[in-house]
Amino acid sequence: MKTRISAIVCLLCVFGYAEVTRAEDPYSQRVADPYAISPDPPTMSSGTIEPYMSFMAGVAIPFSADATFRNGDVERNVDYQMKQSVGGNAGIWFPTRNKMAGFDVGLEISGFVWYPDIACCRAGVNGRIEPTNPDGFEGTTTETQGIYVGANVMLRYPMGISEAYPNGRWFPYVGVGGGAHQIAQRPGGFRGAGFGNAIADQRNTAPGFMALGGFKAHLFKYVAAFLEAKYVQASHDELGTDRFGASTPGGQDLVFDNYESTMRTIFVHGGLSIHFDVRP
Repeated sequence: MKTRISAIVCLLCVFGYAEVTRAEDPYSQRVADPYAISPDPPTMSSGTIEPYMSFMAGVAIPFSADATFRNGDVERNVDYQMKQSVGGNAGIWFPTRNKMAGFDVGLEISGFVWYPDIACCRAGVNGRIEPTNPDGFEGTTTETQGIYVGANVMLRYPMGISEAYPNGRWFPYVGVGGGAHQIAQRPGGFRGAGFGNAIADQRNTAPGFMALGGFKAHLFKYVAAFLEAKYVQASHDELGTDRFGASTPGGQDLVFDNYESTMRTIFVHGGLSIHFDVRP
């Protein structure tokens, strides 16, 4: 008899606990009563998937580089000029911070253009000393255009997290990646390179490496401003400049002396981003 009473008491306890748990579960209440008012949506403090696209502009600061020509000559510290740079990004952030000590992981595609001309006038690089020339130098600037397109793996630490800004009102970030690094060149400085006058005379494309870091802050719900620095490096084996000023005036007959070089550049870009908060 005591055994039966104990079993009945245990069953009552199990059923009672199950009913209490069911009463506290909002999902169970919705199943029991499909017309009941749904509870509030889940909190966004854990982050949401966040696609974005950006426009940026700034400066490219190239390092001086050595140039090794086909005949074995080596010119030290070729002086590439600091020039303007423009481009854009597109990417997506994933809400991984709960599993990564507060950090989010992202993927990004980045592309930009810049103009690291080789400044006139250096003998053996883009011209020659010519005593019969009133200016004493026969040659001109070597116009240069750089284009980089690549993909990065990104890491950020969201700060100022709230329901209005589930991925942070601001955040620092870093990234690393690789892509295509193209250099186009033309002796003479005839018209000036630009979007409406791209250089097509001498082009070489090589794998490039990029590392970056920056800081982004939201101005409005879906608009943010950012400032970032990038380091880009690539080794080329088919670059070209007119070493001895042999190209004809006006650019009808261009002469290229091919060389190989490792180019290293620091970019400082600022811009605006549009972000999209994809909620579950």
